[in-house]
Amino acid sequence: MAARIFVVSGDESHRSRLIDVLSGAGYRTSGVATFAEAKQILGSSSADLVIAEERLGAFNGLHVIVLGRAVHPDMKAIVMTAQRDPALETDARRLNVDCVVESADAEEWLESVSRTLDAGMPCVAGPTIH
Repeated sequence: MAARIFVVSGDESHRSRLIDVLSGAGYRTSGVATFAEAKQILGSSSADLVIAEERLGAFNGLHVIVLGRAVHPDMKAIVMTAQRDPALETDARRLNVDCVVESADAEEWLESVSRTLDAGMPCVAGPTIH
């Protein structure tokens, strides 16, 4: 059965592009735009993987991930960011979360998703994305 992936991003074009890439690779995907929507959905359903945007208004993607893991401890996660951020990457590693720049190409996204789902942990170096 294909993994269920939940994408949380306030940027509709990035969210749609990522959902298209993942759906095209055979994953079951859905997405929302806000922290509040993510909180509601994660409270009532589970996902194998959550991909959450770094910036979500007063909250960030790591908040979504921590909240989701409180209900679903085995949930895997990736946080996406507009640009490389060493502080975010350090915080993400502490939570066993991969960081990917949202402008990454489809191949890089699929590699990160596959690695995260298979290993359940990020590659410390992560993909080299510019």
